[in-house]
Amino acid sequence: MINMNAFNDNGNIKQFQLTRLINENCADEHVVTKMSIVLRKDKIEAPYYMVTKIKVSSCIDNETSGLVHAMDLVSLNRMHNLTEKTYKKIEGLIDDASESDDVKVTSDEKGMKMAIMSRSNAETINLLKKHQELFEKIDNLID
Repeated sequence: MINMNAFNDNGNIKQFQLTRLINENCADEHVVTKMSIVLRKDKIEAPYYMVTKIKVSSCIDNETSGLVHAMDLVSLNRMHNLTEKTYKKIEGLIDDASESDDVKVTSDEKGMKMAIMSRSNAETINLLKKHQELFEKIDNLID
């Protein structure tokens, strides 16, 4: 069971819970959600580093005008300095993720990237459920 409060007790935004809340409460048919998690271990000043980015956009079908790109609903970007233990835990969760048309994982000696793109609320909610442990781990970094 996921606590759907998109904020922790101190009022900090939990990115993935906010994304799920938006997708669960948006009636637009064409909601595009792009998420990326980039882990880096090549910086001297911050040896274990992560950047998360989320962008949710909504489009509306209009019979007379075609598809109208209505608005960007939210764009979130958070940077984290991590401990080695947390880095390895998140790296393992990403490494265990199964790739698909919606999920791509790449890695090299400098780090790892997970890119996720969905084209509907239902797809996004399913991806958030499928990778729930990963997204909760990241969201809980700000507790």
